[in-house]
Amino acid sequence: MMRSVEHGGRLGSNVCIAFGWASAFAVLALVATAQARESSDIGGATRPCGVESSVGCGNPEQPSERELIEQFGHWEKGKAHLKQGRFKEAVEAFTSAIQIGHNAGVLYLARGNAYRQLGQLDMALSDYTDAIRIEPYLSNGYISRGSLYREINKPELAISDYDEAIRLDPGSVFSYNGRGNVKRELGQYDGAIADYSEAIRLNPKYAFAFNGRGNAYQEQGKFDLAILDYTKAIEVQPNYQLPYLNRGNAQRELGRRENAISDYSEALRINPNSVSALNNRGNLYRELGELALAVSDFSRAIELSSTFAFAFNNRGRAYREQGKLQLAIADYTQAINLDSSYIVAYNNRGNAYLQDGQVTLAIADYDQAIGLDPGFVEAFMARGMAMLQLGSTASAKADFEQVVKLQPSNASAHRRIAESLFSGGQAAEALPYARKAIELDGADQSSARLLSEILASMGEAD
Repeated sequence: MMRSVEHGGRLGSNVCIAFGWASAFAVLALVATAQARESSDIGGATRPCGVESSVGCGNPEQPSERELIEQFGHWEKGKAHLKQGRFKEAVEAFTSAIQIGHNAGVLYLARGNAYRQLGQLDMALSDYTDAIRIEPYLSNGYISRGSLYREINKPELAISDYDEAIRLDPGSVFSYNGRGNVKRELGQYDGAIADYSEAIRLNPKYAFAFNGRGNAYQEQGKFDLAILDYTKAIEVQPNYQLPYLNRGNAQRELGRRENAISDYSEALRINPNSVSALNNRGNLYRELGELALAVSDFSRAIELSSTFAFAFNNRGRAYREQGKLQLAIADYTQAINLDSSYIVAYNNRGNAYLQDGQVTLAIADYDQAIGLDPGFVEAFMARGMAMLQLGSTASAKADFEQVVKLQPSNASAHRRIAESLFSGGQAAEALPYARKAIELDGADQSSARLLSEILASMGEAD
């Protein structure tokens, strides 16, 4: 949720008039939306361009004292609307203030924040640009526009704005944190970590930077370092949900399932409506065999977000493991309806159809998965097994050979090829695949039995 943050107090109208707009407007700050694995970009406006200013805006004609008082009233209404989430009314109030006198960049910055919350990003971008045009010497316009550029996937422009914000204000933790976020998303992890570290140096209690740096470490596979940063973020801001969620992800990667569940539960204590925490905890419950708890978490996530395709797919997996194949198929179907390119859901529904004896429907789903991703090993493997059930040995062998081509160390694929060849009466052709399966996984008893059967049929000893 975006919110406005004020810095400084409000002075009486006479003082405001005497010093132009500078004292009339308190700082309006922007906190950008925090996504499930991100930290916030925070910025704001510091002082407007009034008669006392000479850099970047000249000496514009000021409204009368009566107009200044009226304009200030619109500003105050706009701030109140913005704080209380009435964004359309905030736009109207800030627009009324701008119509009285349009030489205060802070008004455009504030209206841009309201437009952004309404999803009118082009209007927000225009207002941020006007704020910079009026007051180019202030870092906050660049911070807000940089954050918006990041949101609309223009990372190079975002970095350029953060660079300028840092040039204007080298002590801005918001600028370093924001630039770190963009660099991380570009895969520039070393640069991102350097920016987060500088933000932390400037403010050792800035939880967003610890969370962001933890994300960069995690995306590098440095899970222990990530956990240290998430833990620090939690220490300095105990009710900050994202570090718990992210630390849970890192714990899961390290196989620490109970710790991960604990972190997801803490995230849910802070925000009971976190669909990400519910989905992730549900996955862990399923992995631990706690299928009823898993279904409960996935169902709650779906209740909160009926378009959350991942939760439908994951609940389908739990239902399938409970033997509730029709419920599983229904969930996979809903996941596909929500996202027609959801490869895993096609493959999983195919598995459920295959288990339910609907082999033709299973093959159709595997075909869809392979069509979307020709390198999807699991779908080739499953389709090969389905082909065996239909007695199509040649087609099965072709699928298993594709698995071996994509994944040469897959012992199961070598064994399946040997089985399909052997069942087709081609013992000599099956023999090298059976031996390779044992070489790759000597402990597999199925491969050992198969090799013995092949050799026996050829009149050879083990």
